Amino acid sequence: MKKKILIIGGHDPSGGAGVMMDANICRLNECHPLTLITSETVQNSQKSKDNFPATEEVFKKQLDFILDDIKPDAIKIGLIGSYEIARVIKNVLVKTKMPVVIDPVIGPTSGKSFLNNKTIEFMRDELLPLASIVTPNEDELLKLGNKNNLENSIKFLYELGIKNTLVTGKIKNNKIVNYLFSDGCDPLQFKNHLLKGHFHGTGCMLSSLLTIFLAKKFSVVDSCEKASNQTNSYLKLFKKIGKGQKLL
Repeated sequence: MKKKILIIGGHDPSGGAGVMMDANICRLNECHPLTLITSETVQNSQKSKDNFPATEEVFKKQLDFILDDIKPDAIKIGLIGSYEIARVIKNVLVKTKMPVVIDPVIGPTSGKSFLNNKTIEFMRDELLPLASIVTPNEDELLKLGNKNNLENSIKFLYELGIKNTLVTGKIKNNKIVNYLFSDGCDPLQFKNHLLKGHFHGTGCMLSSLLTIFLAKKFSVVDSCEKASNQTNSYLKLFKKIGKGQKLL
């Protein structure tokens, strides 16, 4: 039977990131996506411009109704949209025992944040400790840790109760490297050859693959390795269809 993945995140009209990317990855890996949209974003292959969160009422009704019918095997959370939606998500996470992956999307690298400070702090303090693993890139990690370097930020998050953090997308010696910090131990590194080009939605892809492998009962370490390798393989399928980054 196909694994069922509950996907919570934003909608990207370009189809290159957010719940559309997550759903595509589920289909490619013979899983069934259950999608809930937290926010409508204004973006294309070139840049992100704006963000319009869903209403708490509609989101909660959709979430309750789908969970009343279908039991997922794992949960993947991306952009949470708003403080109100974050509280609804927490009420589900505190009761679940299934794998939960949170990709803590805060906003574009350049441009205004999708989340206000109140929502970021709630996500960090209340949601991330409930996850099996979180997958920030370096910019997101530094914002969440409110520190000036990676190591201090990791220590800060660990002290909050976040046991597994996969720091994604660091470039080193012509390699793309993901670092797994687990239970306070020295990090494991997952390296792949750095491909030329600019790619949209790779963070969503990686966290979705990680969720799928956890749903299939692989360990955290094995899931991180498999997700890193498969992400790199999928990058070869990306095409430039607009004026900006390549899309799957």
